[in-house]
Amino acid sequence: MLRKGVFVEDYMKLSIREYDVPEPQADEVMIKTKACGLCCWDSWLFRGVNAPGPYPYVIGHEGVGIVEKVGDMVTDLKPGDKVACLSGNNEMMCEYATVKRQGLTKLPDDTEDWASVVWEPTCCVTNLLNITDIHMGDEVVLVGGGYMGQLTLQGLTRASQAGRITVFETRPERIAMCKEYLRSPVDRVLDPNSEEGKAAIQDIIDRGGADVVIEFSACDAGFHLADSMTKQAGKLTIGSFHRSDVTFNGTKWHLGGLYVYNLAPMSNPHFKEMVERTHAMIDRGVFEPGKFVTHTAYYEDLEAMETMFQRACDKGDVYIKGVILFDK
Repeated sequence: MLRKGVFVEDYMKLSIREYDVPEPQADEVMIKTKACGLCCWDSWLFRGVNAPGPYPYVIGHEGVGIVEKVGDMVTDLKPGDKVACLSGNNEMMCEYATVKRQGLTKLPDDTEDWASVVWEPTCCVTNLLNITDIHMGDEVVLVGGGYMGQLTLQGLTRASQAGRITVFETRPERIAMCKEYLRSPVDRVLDPNSEEGKAAIQDIIDRGGADVVIEFSACDAGFHLADSMTKQAGKLTIGSFHRSDVTFNGTKWHLGGLYVYNLAPMSNPHFKEMVERTHAMIDRGVFEPGKFVTHTAYYEDLEAMETMFQRACDKGDVYIKGVILFDK
């Protein structure tokens, strides 16, 4: 079935092209896309990095919409149901998309604000917190307070056993947003380049490091900062998708007995079990992903889309999260 999709045409250039949407197999569902989140990965694909092949290529993996067709083995969803895809494919920034049933979760029938139910990144955060296994009273440091960092902070402050939480972030508007989630006077949000931030970093290091450090900086400096603050036999969780080589001190990691965790869904063979867990946490009010959507664009408005993709790259205009809309 040929339908329109968003393609990366060339370096930092988008186009709308026809895409052949496959019919659903037995365990698959075709959805009519209402919105698709703009992932950090998409912003790199916009620049030709980690591309699936030569230009042009369709993108998008954070789709939400309405069930159009179901495969023979799908009995718990029907055409007309509203769904969010929390684990699908990379071809969802299209008018229609076909994905595995197991990666979908059913949305309320009265869902209208489609940008607010882009939940796939939240599923990744649920996976991160699950694999990190934070223990009662653990001191936790979060490096990076962007979109994924803020979702992680919601989970840490509302549904974890963490003790003291320290967040390091450089952008003033994100520092202000992170401060909304602090639970007690011992929690703090600091600019690592400020005198107060530098003193806090040195204090953490001098005390032997934090029990858990979660890195969402997506830069080499942030990775090394996170590494430096992890205690002996502590846990370093790499949330960022680093696009180039990142070095580490193998002696420190070996003699320090460091545990290193990876956010990537591929790190968990049971990742799709996180789908309904994530939905449950959103229902409880632990996560509020819609709160961080700062930019939207209609899929046939190429100029608006390209501008939003550029903001996803440079983080200008107080950008946190963008969503492509398939209805005006």
